This record gives sequence, structure tokens and C-alpha cells, in this order.
Amino acid sequence: MNQETLRGLLDLARDAAWAGAAVLERHARHVTGRRVDFANKGGSPIDLVTEVDHESERAIVAVLRRAGIPIVAEESGAEESGAEESGAEDARSDADASLTPGAPGDAVFYVDPLDGTTNYAHGHPFHSVSIGLVLEGEPVLGVVHAPMLGALWTGARDLGGSRRDLFRGIEQPLAVSTVDSLDASLGATGFPYDRRTSADDNLAAFGALTKSTHGVLRCGSAALDLALVADGTYDLYWERKLKPWDLAAGAALVAVAGGRVSDPWGARFSSASGAIAASNGRVHDALLSAIARHQPEAPR
Repeated sequence: MNQETLRGLLDLARDAAWAGAAVLERHARHVTGRRVDFANKGGSPIDLVTEVDHESERAIVAVLRRAGIPIVAEESGAEESGAEESGAEDARSDADASLTPGAPGDAVFYVDPLDGTTNYAHGHPFHSVSIGLVLEGEPVLGVVHAPMLGALWTGARDLGGSRRDLFRGIEQPLAVSTVDSLDASLGATGFPYDRRTSADDNLAAFGALTKSTHGVLRCGSAALDLALVADGTYDLYWERKLKPWDLAAGAALVAVAGGRVSDPWGARFSSASGAIAASNGRVHDALLSAIARHQPEAPR
């Protein structure tokens, strides 16, 4: 995929993220004066979904379809967007051919229309729209838009990236931090939806890293955590038991910013695995060593 094509897809993903973010803003608690109604998803009492998730997803998919690239989105999976998990069915009937000259058939957009649904449902501003493009298994493009924070992160392979402060009208290039020791690092992580019933809940690793760093935050949006590694706010992030749409955009941004992305065991990162370790690169090996003692062996 050449740079011209990638630049066009980045512009399209940015437009799609704006469309989704507009939905989030319209229904936000500080606008309506009430909490958003939510339901439990998949039988989990802590995995929430709202009608806003679905409305945002519809707005995003309507824009992305112009590219003719398969879309896998959180709430509709592959069904609405005309895709299947391993090689999505092309939805090229709605495509603008000028956007995808020479685009290979194994490119897939991964969409999380509302990453941080629990936060959003409670009126917390730490949530986002996340759109990532994966090419031949590698995240190559990412857009993360956090409307309540007034922040927009965008980037693509060989094109660089930026963080825009939408409240102040400031744009800065993405660059990971230069912190070179774990004990001077600020990190982030998350905990799985099965944490009430599974002993593999990431709490032991969280405790260990909390004691050996400046701090480890749990903010409830993987896409935002990764975007904050990409702009140098955080120095490291790790998490497991996630989905491709949680990780694709943020992983691309960290790579664009000069960071390092792997799985939590140090192997090549795959969005499909749902497991990630991301950092500024300088503290990556120390991060992997620290969490290795508190997680299962690498999957075979």
C-alpha cells in the first residue's frame, strides 16, 4: 500500500472518527443531564453496551464504507460491515475507487465506536472512538478521538502522526517519551471482564508494577492508554483478554511514534491475540520481565 493510498485512508478514518465522536457528544451526560441507559453484554455484569455504541458505530461504518475495505466493528462484528474475522468479505459496492488504488485485499479496518463504555455510561470523560487499519496482520494506521478530552490522535506508517488539542487549537507530532528506567516510568493497564470469576485478573502484575514505577493507572480505555503512550504521556502499557478493535489503532500510533509493541511475552504483536505490551522502547524489556512473573505462560 503506497503512501498516497494510506494518506487517503487516514483522512477517511479521521472523518469517520469525527462522525462517531459527534454521536458521543450529542448523548453525553453533561449535555443531556442524565446517565446513558445501558445493558449488560454477553451475560457479564460489568461488560456494558449502550444504544450510543450502536449509533456511533453506524455513523462510522457509513463513512468507512467509501474505502471498499472490510470493516470489523465491535457491536456488529463482521455482519453489518460485510466482513469475516479472517479475511473479510469485500464491501466494495459502496467504494470510492480513488481511495484504494492498489490496496490489497487483506486490509481490514477495526472499529471500536465507544471504547470506555462504562466510563461513558457514568459520565466519565475518559472514552474514545478508535479506528485502526491492519494490513497483513500489522496495524499501520490509527485514529483515536476523545471528544470530552478535546483530543485527537492520528498516525500512519511512514506518514508520522500527531496529537491535536481541539480545545486550544494546538497540534504536536507524536513521539514516545525518553524515560529509560522502570522506576521513573508512568504506566497504565486494565483488568478483564471476567475478573470477578477468574484468578487470571492482572491484579498481581498491577500491584508489582505499582510498587516499582511512579505509578500505574487504570483508566478504562485501551485505545486511549495506547494513544497516551504514543504521545509520551505514559511510558508503558500492558493488558490481556482484549479484542482486535481495542488494540489496532493504538498499536499503530505507538509504532508511528517510535515506540515498541509486542505481546506481553515479547513475541510479535497480533491484534487478534488480544494481548499487548507497549512502551517507549527504552523500558520495554524491563516491563516484560516485571509482568512475566505474574501471568500465564505464553500461548503455544
